[in-house]
This record gives sequence, structure tokens and C-alpha cells, in this order.
Amino acid sequence: MTEWFKTRLGKQVEKVAVSNRLVDEPAYVFTSQYGYSAHMEKINRAQAFANQEKASNYMLAKKHFEINPNHPVMKELLQRIKTSGGSPDKDTEELADLIYDIALLNSGFSIDDPTRLNAKVQKLMKVGVGLDADAECEEYEVDLDEDPAEEVEEKIPDDYDEDEKKEVDDTDEDL
Repeated sequence: MTEWFKTRLGKQVEKVAVSNRLVDEPAYVFTSQYGYSAHMEKINRAQAFANQEKASNYMLAKKHFEINPNHPVMKELLQRIKTSGGSPDKDTEELADLIYDIALLNSGFSIDDPTRLNAKVQKLMKVGVGLDADAECEEYEVDLDEDPAEEVEEKIPDDYDEDEKKEVDDTDEDL
């Protein structure tokens, strides 16, 4: 599975390894001993003249992606990769990408494409409540009979006196 992840993630990570220090997390991203930390990478990306497309590799942290072989999600992912012969379906690849993105966030790194993560989490939420992962949003007609201005007028109390408000405002100015 480490080779599959290394191939999948490509240049995003320097190394993929099986971890002996993870307990509850399926995966985590560490930096090399002498490389930039997640915080230093954020600072480099935030520089006034930094262009993310032209950012040199030496300015980015050397990420080591460690996976927890005892975590049930990683066991299931390994099983899916084995049964597919090394080329799993789209859902399995999206799960692997989600695991990596969450590991980046947990490690303090920024995600390059947050909208992609958002789409994956929304699919996961749909499946979690028993819907199809690709279920579309249905449009409902909303009856807008009332005028919003009428609602505002209804909220103003009947005994409200404009003159009293002006007197209070005038005394505030004197202070």
C-alpha cells in the first residue's frame, strides 16, 4: 500500500511509510528532520512576492506520509487495493485522497484545493445519512406572499415614540 500511495501522491510527498507511532489516526504527515515545518511552509507561501506556481521545491516542506496499518479504514483501503489488483475504483481513490487531505490538516499544513475537500466531505455526509453519494439537490418552491417590509414593521412595538429616541440621542451627544 505504501508504493500505491507514493504513486498516487507523486511529488506531494517525499516518502510514504508504515507508522509505528500512530494510534488513533489513519494517517499523518510529518516533515523530515531538517526540512521546513508546516508553519514555515505557510510563511513562505504568504510572502508578498511568492507565487505558488513558481515556488521552488526547496521552499516547501519535505512531507513524510505515515499510515497506520492497524486503523480499520486503512485495513479496508488495503483490502480494496488488493482486490482491484492495484488499480482501485474512483470511490477508493477519492477515499485515499480524503485520508491524505485530512492528514495534512491534522499536521498543520494547508490544502491546495479546499473546494475539492469540501466536495468529498459532502459526499461522505450524504452516504452517512443514507443517500446516494451523487444525489443532486432538489429545488423546492418557496411561497413568498408576504412583503419583507411588512415583517419589519410588525417587529416595531406600537408604543414606540420617535421623539423619545431623538431626546435620548441628543443627551448622548452632550456627554
